[in-house]
Amino acid sequence: MASPNADPSGFISSHLVKSEDLNHHQTLYAGRCVEWCVEMAYITAQRCFPEPRPLVFMSIRSLSIRAAVRVGEIMELSGRVDYLGESTIGVRIDGHKAQNGADHKPVVTGTFLFCTIDEEGKAIPHGLTATETPSAGKTRDWQRCEAELAS
Repeated sequence: MASPNADPSGFISSHLVKSEDLNHHQTLYAGRCVEWCVEMAYITAQRCFPEPRPLVFMSIRSLSIRAAVRVGEIMELSGRVDYLGESTIGVRIDGHKAQNGADHKPVVTGTFLFCTIDEEGKAIPHGLTATETPSAGKTRDWQRCEAELAS
């Protein structure tokens, strides 16, 4: 059996912004945006495995909403594996407006950490191998996040 790989090429999902997704300013509610980003990050991490694995959310390392999204606009989220620890998977999410002619500057960017667990909820190695090597600085940042969560 081949060893599983964390494919860094990523995954994409789209969301139509509807009236129930808006805040009191009539723009995309931050809570809904976070929900969509966490969901996309989970899907990205879970798709590293050939079959579903017990995987839990650990933290939002960063999240920045950079532009307003209005009702009727489509937000496209892309996710890619950004880091692999022994039992953890770090995912980066980038979101843009999907319409033709839309400004393709990021609407949202964020990084999210997940962990593979056993039946008792304890961290276990995921067995994934990276297809590309992250920079030393990026690795240090993710490892610092893991250490903060462990303390």
